Amino acid sequence: MSSDIKNKIALRPSGPATRGELVEVTVNYVEIAKSFKYPTVYSYSFEATTQQRKKAKREEAEEVFYQLLKNNEFGQNVFPVYDGNMIYSCNKLCGGKDNKKFYSINIPPKDDAGRAKSFSAMLKSSNKCETYQMSDYVKVGTNQRWGDDIQNNLRVLNTFINSDVRSQYLTHGRKQIFPKPNPQNRLYLPDGIELMIGFYQSVRPGWDKLLINIDICATTFYPSGPLIELIPKILATKKSKDDLRRGLSKDEIKNLERFIKGISFTTTYRSSNNSKPKKKASYITEKSAQQLKFRLNDQIISVSEYYRNSGTPLEFSMLPCIVVKSTKRGQNDAYFPLEICSIISGQKFKVDDLNKAQRQDMIKKTAIKPADRFQRINNGLTNVYKHSENNAMKSIGMVVGKELMKTISRVLDPPKLTATPNNIEIIPESGSWSVPKFIAPAGLHSWSIVCFDPELKKQHVEGAIRTLMEVLVEKGLKVNPPLKMIPGNPQNCKEALTLAAQRGNPKLNPQLIVCILASKVNGMAGIYADIKRTCLVDLGINSQCFQSKEIGDRLWRQICHNVALKINGKLGGTNSRLIQKQLDFKDSKRYMIIGADVFHPSKEDKRKGRPSTAAIVASMDQYATKYVGRYSMNKKLKNEVIEEIDSIVIDFVKLFEEKSKKFLPEAILFYRDGVAEGQFEIIMENEVAKLIDALKDFYKSRGLSPPKLTFVIMQKRHHTRAKPNDESKADPKGNGNCKPGTIIDKDIVVPQYFTFFLQSHSSPLGTARPAYYHVIYDETGFSQDEMHTLTYNLCFSSVRCNLALSMVTPLHYAHNLANLAKNFVTYKEFPVKAAGRGGRQPQAPAPADPEFVQEGKVLYVHDNIKNSMYFA
Repeated sequence: MSSDIKNKIALRPSGPATRGELVEVTVNYVEIAKSFKYPTVYSYSFEATTQQRKKAKREEAEEVFYQLLKNNEFGQNVFPVYDGNMIYSCNKLCGGKDNKKFYSINIPPKDDAGRAKSFSAMLKSSNKCETYQMSDYVKVGTNQRWGDDIQNNLRVLNTFINSDVRSQYLTHGRKQIFPKPNPQNRLYLPDGIELMIGFYQSVRPGWDKLLINIDICATTFYPSGPLIELIPKILATKKSKDDLRRGLSKDEIKNLERFIKGISFTTTYRSSNNSKPKKKASYITEKSAQQLKFRLNDQIISVSEYYRNSGTPLEFSMLPCIVVKSTKRGQNDAYFPLEICSIISGQKFKVDDLNKAQRQDMIKKTAIKPADRFQRINNGLTNVYKHSENNAMKSIGMVVGKELMKTISRVLDPPKLTATPNNIEIIPESGSWSVPKFIAPAGLHSWSIVCFDPELKKQHVEGAIRTLMEVLVEKGLKVNPPLKMIPGNPQNCKEALTLAAQRGNPKLNPQLIVCILASKVNGMAGIYADIKRTCLVDLGINSQCFQSKEIGDRLWRQICHNVALKINGKLGGTNSRLIQKQLDFKDSKRYMIIGADVFHPSKEDKRKGRPSTAAIVASMDQYATKYVGRYSMNKKLKNEVIEEIDSIVIDFVKLFEEKSKKFLPEAILFYRDGVAEGQFEIIMENEVAKLIDALKDFYKSRGLSPPKLTFVIMQKRHHTRAKPNDESKADPKGNGNCKPGTIIDKDIVVPQYFTFFLQSHSSPLGTARPAYYHVIYDETGFSQDEMHTLTYNLCFSSVRCNLALSMVTPLHYAHNLANLAKNFVTYKEFPVKAAGRGGRQPQAPAPADPEFVQEGKVLYVHDNIKNSMYFA
């Protein structure tokens, strides 16, 4: 297909959407006044260099820019802004000169630790940016489409609104700032990681207006301040500073060292030049400051004695010291008692590195009900951002409203479901419903139990399994007793699983292995991945995992009710389903609904050559309850598209043909997750076009016209939130949130594209985040109402729960499958590039990383279960 498809992104249908109850909501946006003139902006490249003529780091270059701005080096009454790469200004800088070199720019040390640094910088004139294109983009009836120019406009305008506040607060990314909390309001996660709550703002195009989206945000840093005060937060075994007087055990020292290693710190004392040193921790000594000795002026003294002789005796001499290794030959390592050390602020702790307990605590601490969230946002608007005082915004004539916007939402009625063979209707309330018995219960005839927790007593396991069986029978399943109940070694789970999979009855294939995992064993994620790989890939049997702590929980029966849903789905049963005619595909009687997601590795894993893993699921029945799944490995590294999307979808179509007695789907609705706004054209060119061509060729081989394809991108990584202004219109179970089924398709979206926000779920804890749907290709010709209703109804068909999901069910399944399939891919890691140390023996330049995965291999699910819902 011709590459011009990327320019054919679907436009909003002409007829307005009318379904649903009208409800006024407040959204976390403020409007930029119509008086904004969309001026021409001058841009300049900006590069800072150190005294050693090396390119400055990004954060250093930003400090240099702000120092030059403070010193009026760019000119009087000009207020340029900097995005980490380019400088933008509405006025020509430096008296109209195209180029200018700045010398001897001195930057004071952070937290008064270390030495002042001196930089030079080069400013070079670049292209102009015409922001009037954004003015055209937001107009009703516009012909202006999304492109590089609009994306560049947004980048420039975002720099203008954020540059001023970035100079005042701790930052993360380009749009997040973190005001320093009061000492009594500091938040800590387990093991001492500091949770910072801040603010986010971003320019967004709206309906005939330009907007600023403001939200609260959170991230993690290493805690700052005196280390002696922080140790009780880092070590769970120490409740207060006084507990430290008993010293630290070897395990506590190891845990503290794991935390401290590589962190920059300073000291409570100053050097002879009145500056505080800046050091990086290497490790912690096993000996205390009393025991640790070194040579000073031909004498052997302890660290404790040294400080006592210096007139500053240690209060905690029973504690170990931080060691800073010397980088120079012949120089001894330096010892720093813990009580004189202070961690320097602003050191980022990667959220990806949080453990399970820390993640759970972060979720708990950031779950804020809508009223509180919007109160904080208003506080940030008034007391932090202070748009009316922002010189950069004044310089481009940008005036911003002082109150959050109100708009009209529409609340759709929930779909009707049934869970009985005689189709008795169930109408969900607040996105939930109960299912006393499954509509199509499966049979569980051949199954086994493997317990990987040696401390769990046999009678407790037997009692728990009896409860599970009772619940399964209540739901309508025909259940035989388990064939085996055996112990398993977590270090070699395959042996026990293989034994459990052996047939107890030659006439019955093994269906399920229930695995009980030790809750307190480290590496739980590792054994879970091993179990899934062994069961699904090697043995071809479904598995269901529990943690042993759940078995002893007083809510064990309720847990069994929840898990019964998954087990029935994995075995081929149906729990509940939409009644007929709840999925409206216009004149198409046979249809397929597809969901796709891609697991992308972390930055660190990307550097090692780990590939992305794509997962796609497709419905096989008219009620969209039965799905099959496939996954693949992207051969090209750092590739955002699904490389094998065409072959996988054709495989689905063939399977649909087989299951429906030689019929092919007449329409395909494809939902795609994990795509950013700037990648829509790439997806159109590399996924939509490939699908169109593949389907056209396959249907042609059957003598048929191709199916009507509709392609929808769903985004969850955004900062839009809403709350109803009338409390009586709020979700009664949702803590003040909007009701499930809330649609917003005006004001905060652009008029030309087929986009809408849908909050489909109930959120009883925090503030609900709606899904943002973009219909980028539509051959079916859905109206807005039809697409909104169909999408909402598809949130009610998961076998995993009796709840409306926050996204359509196929995307939820695809997300689960992608996280599962990432463990079914093997590859050869790139060699780690070791950095030179101390300037000695410089290494040869490392070869460029390969473009494609090295020795990549996909371990596919066993044929026995590849068409079951093993991903449920």
